[in-house]
Amino acid sequence: MDDVVLFVRPSRSDLRLVKDILECFGHVSGLGCNLSKSSAAPIQCSADDLAIISGELTCSVTNFPCTYLGLPLTIKKPTKSDLLPLVGKVADKLPGWKAPLLSRAGQLVVVKVVLTATPIHLMTALDLPKWVFKSIDKIRRNFLWKGQEQAKGGNCLVSWTRVQRPLMYGGLGVHDLERLGWALRIRWLWLQKTDDSRPWKGLPVNVPMKARARFDAAVVTTVGNGVSTKFWTDRWIQGKTVAELAPNLLKAIPKKLVRQRTVRQALLNRVWVTDIQGALMVQVLSEYLLIWEIVDGVTLQPGVQDQHLWKFSSTGSYSCKSAYAAMFFGTIKFTHWKRVWRSWAPSNCKFFVWLAINNRCWTSDRLAKRGLPHHAACPFCDQEESIHHILLSCVLTREVWESVLRMLRLDMVPRATSSSRFGSWWSKTSAVVPKDLRKGFNSLFILVTWEVWKHRNACTFEGAHPLTQTVLGRVAEEGYLWCSAGASKLQELLLRSTAAP
Repeated sequence: MDDVVLFVRPSRSDLRLVKDILECFGHVSGLGCNLSKSSAAPIQCSADDLAIISGELTCSVTNFPCTYLGLPLTIKKPTKSDLLPLVGKVADKLPGWKAPLLSRAGQLVVVKVVLTATPIHLMTALDLPKWVFKSIDKIRRNFLWKGQEQAKGGNCLVSWTRVQRPLMYGGLGVHDLERLGWALRIRWLWLQKTDDSRPWKGLPVNVPMKARARFDAAVVTTVGNGVSTKFWTDRWIQGKTVAELAPNLLKAIPKKLVRQRTVRQALLNRVWVTDIQGALMVQVLSEYLLIWEIVDGVTLQPGVQDQHLWKFSSTGSYSCKSAYAAMFFGTIKFTHWKRVWRSWAPSNCKFFVWLAINNRCWTSDRLAKRGLPHHAACPFCDQEESIHHILLSCVLTREVWESVLRMLRLDMVPRATSSSRFGSWWSKTSAVVPKDLRKGFNSLFILVTWEVWKHRNACTFEGAHPLTQTVLGRVAEEGYLWCSAGASKLQELLLRSTAAP
């Protein structure tokens, strides 16, 4: 047997009984217990208790608190020293010397898949303090923008709050650890409500108040026998709670009864009426009559179990994914998220386009505002440089787009002007392209934008000469590689240039 913990009173009779049970279990199952590899951790035991433990058990005696399955096992709230190893464990996951070899998109993958996944086991079981999340976020943020554990704030192109939003809300899809912890711990409330086989069902579940509030808002109940439905707090009255229908009446109910009273108990002989205590004001009486009228028509079905539905998933069952997604309801959606993240293109190209739409690329205008060294003008045309100018309205860029659109016979696409903005122009051009060519056009848009930006960098930092033909040649070469790698929609679009008019 591995990873089994037993709680036993430190008495000779109990210890001997446990040894006999383990021995019988080993004979029956073949899974013997090796006491020499086991350990005993006394919890608030006296010196006499320790002597009994040492005499009856042949295992080693360790100190309590201890660690079990990677979790600090303690009778008190975990201390900072108990949780610091978790932060160190996340830092140890950094790829070290490999980091400079990764693109920023590759660093994003490490942040999402490795650094974010490391604390999930503990977040499922423990309500971690905010300093833990801040420490881990510092490691994740620094690695994303600098590829190192330590980085200055100036290296961060986008605020961490925005980065942690889902893709559809304008972020990079990096999980917000605090909200993810709430979503994970809602699981215990769901199992307590729906799974009677759990041995801990009747025990209190330590879940943050914000997580509990989200759980209460997410579960809708259809009453059967009323056994597992809370009268005052569950959504069993036309999708609403008694607390929502009668907030003043709820204030007259003791908190213990609010948490514990089930529908079955409340409706039996109208016990819910006896829960009301204190002086009854006019508003309370009005709400009391409203609830009386509603519940008076409710008839329980003794042979039918209550049904609890999780309203944020199509199956009606809780999932951490749906719970986490619900944390962002009400956030303004990012208009371009599907075009950016669902188009076929390498991840580093998508990352760049996302930065460009958010105007977070280091162009001369942004460098000048921060007093940083910068080139005086656009390397292509000597005009003031901004991301919108470089990617849309510059003379060289317009020549590139004119050649590409003419070659592909996309005459319906509106041309960019000096007032065009990168994201909005992409939206307009994509909308007028025939639907069957739209996915390919979005890939082409990212491709051309990426090659224009690379040519700009070559002219700025390597002394290259700005040439339209150079960009068009790179677009053709890179487009061929993208098609070979699986960009089928882009390939269909490019074949228009070879087809007969």
